[in-house]
Amino acid sequence: VASLGITTFTLCALCIDRFRAATNVKMYYEMIENWASTTAKLAVIWVGALLLALPELLIRQLVTEDSDLPDVTPCERCVVRISTELPDTLYVLGLTYDGARLWWYFGCYFCLPTLFTIFSSLITARKIRRAERACVRGSKKQIQLESQMNCAVVALAIIYGFCIIPENICNIVTVYMAAGIPRRTLDILHLVSQLLLFCKSAVTPALLFCLCQPFTRAFLDCCCCCCEECGSPRNSDVENECATTDLELSPFNTINRQPSTSAAYSPVGTHC
Repeated sequence: VASLGITTFTLCALCIDRFRAATNVKMYYEMIENWASTTAKLAVIWVGALLLALPELLIRQLVTEDSDLPDVTPCERCVVRISTELPDTLYVLGLTYDGARLWWYFGCYFCLPTLFTIFSSLITARKIRRAERACVRGSKKQIQLESQMNCAVVALAIIYGFCIIPENICNIVTVYMAAGIPRRTLDILHLVSQLLLFCKSAVTPALLFCLCQPFTRAFLDCCCCCCEECGSPRNSDVENECATTDLELSPFNTINRQPSTSAAYSPVGTHC
């Protein structure tokens, strides 16, 4: 549940940053965000997700179940069962959360990121099209890359929604139709939902690597520097272009900047 909350809030933060980048039509390039601002955003996302997941500790227990077969050793399972040893206040809180958990889970971790991503991405795409017609945002290549990054966020939301649907189906079946479904079927459905959640985490960096050029370039440069196999140095024009593109595509707009008057931008730092 904490992992789902982190993914949900991260998607919402990415959508907000892409919208800010698309609406900042007067700035031709942007600086890299400082570490303090990035740390603060990550702290809000992680702490908020962990706090929302704390009630799960009240309604889950690790129980030992005996198998029907004599040769099979007992196994431990994590089940949704409120402990009677909890204090009265926590026990009532656990009952309340257990009653509202199904629709809270569905609304916060599925509907919220899906609807928010669709709504903000449509507005961002509209802003990008307006900027392209007005020719107020640097070069056409920059606008195309911003549109590509917006599509990458949409793709992340689609992958997330596809992988979280079986988890919601499993919860609904467990609550409303558990009596009429064999135990083995419920176990298989739960296993499939868990595997898809793991696949979501594994597919996300690969999807970013394929769809987001600045991420791909930064990843390859880091690997190249770590392996000390950077190869032949590139000419200064290519370096300037790459540095400019990375700066222009930064989703953060925390520093006041002025449009550059030079024909080419100066590189900032090294690729590492």
